[in-house]
Amino acid sequence: MTTLAHPIVTVVPLAGAIGAEIRGLDVANLSDADLHAVRDALHRHGVLFFPAQGVDPATHLAFARKFGEIVYPHEHLAHLGDEGYREISVISTDNGSAYQANRWHCDVAWRPEPTRFSVLHMQVLPAVGGDTLWSNQYAALDALSPPIREALYGLTATHRIAPLPNVPEAVHPLVIRHPDTGREALFVNDLFTSAINDVTDDESRALLGLLKSVSIRPEFTVRRRWAVGDIAIWDNHFVQHNAIYDYGDQPRRIHRIEVAPEAPVPAR
Repeated sequence: MTTLAHPIVTVVPLAGAIGAEIRGLDVANLSDADLHAVRDALHRHGVLFFPAQGVDPATHLAFARKFGEIVYPHEHLAHLGDEGYREISVISTDNGSAYQANRWHCDVAWRPEPTRFSVLHMQVLPAVGGDTLWSNQYAALDALSPPIREALYGLTATHRIAPLPNVPEAVHPLVIRHPDTGREALFVNDLFTSAINDVTDDESRALLGLLKSVSIRPEFTVRRRWAVGDIAIWDNHFVQHNAIYDYGDQPRRIHRIEVAPEAPVPAR
């Protein structure tokens, strides 16, 4: 447990490889020192949770803006435009989008510049279920044997929004580097990564199977049992996630903001 700028604010790690809860901090009133400490904690823990922040969209938006340029939701997503918050998408059982995130993925990896940060704000929860998992992609890369890891440098993969023709896609390196810390990570996910380029189809399928498997090993993950009013932020280039659909027809609604569009940086 570590302390932020205020003596009453603490950073509590939640799992061995990823995740921490920031307790005692009001995200609507962050000082410059608080923001610096939150960024540092995000570098160290990958995903951060801020409990008891209420459900006001203005609080959500003001917090997200501190991390970079806001990216408006893709046209296929519902949003809060009618309420004056076009920047906020609505991931809900009401519109069916809640069920689509039940696979491991990095948000909008099919864009040439996937957003660096995703910021969620829980609004409505089922009585049970509806947890989310996150996985550390630095640890995934480190878990590979040196010969396999070395073979990945210089290779790229295609990321597609769906396995269909004429849909958005982008090509990204298999191994990427954090622009500030220099740490290297795997950039592959089950939902959007469709093929590894510059190898045969058989080699692509076999290698993708291996990489997707190691990227979500249980010891690299953290699982969040949400509470209404929780805010979560993670580094979308270096952490992937999975919203578990295990709540039947119970309602679930969460708001999302995408921040800071950037092309992943090749490791070499």
